Amino acid sequence: MIVPKKWHLYIVDLEPRVGSKPGKQRPCLCIQPSEFCKAGLKSAVILPLTTKVRHQNAYPLRIKVPKGICGLIKESEILIDQVLSWDISLFRNDMGEIPDGLKASLSGALKEFLDLI
Repeated sequence: MIVPKKWHLYIVDLEPRVGSKPGKQRPCLCIQPSEFCKAGLKSAVILPLTTKVRHQNAYPLRIKVPKGICGLIKESEILIDQVLSWDISLFRNDMGEIPDGLKASLSGALKEFLDLI
């Protein structure tokens, strides 16, 4: 079983789709501190990605991820407003850690979206 790490992209099985939540297997970013995952929790907090990219800036609701980051084959966006806590048994593949610049943008977007600044 995968032990998720913060700032890593994973392929996660999000079926079944419910309401406006994204479905199917898709890349998701783990934003939960790795220490909590190592502590034996059965779920991790994630943000799904989409390839339905908006052409205008949608910060802080979406953060663009260029094609090629962690092996992504298409430009994608992280969906900040779709925070999920998901069973780690549904995590499939570790795609790798996102770059530091993207971590900084994402941290700022999360703080703004959650009104923590």
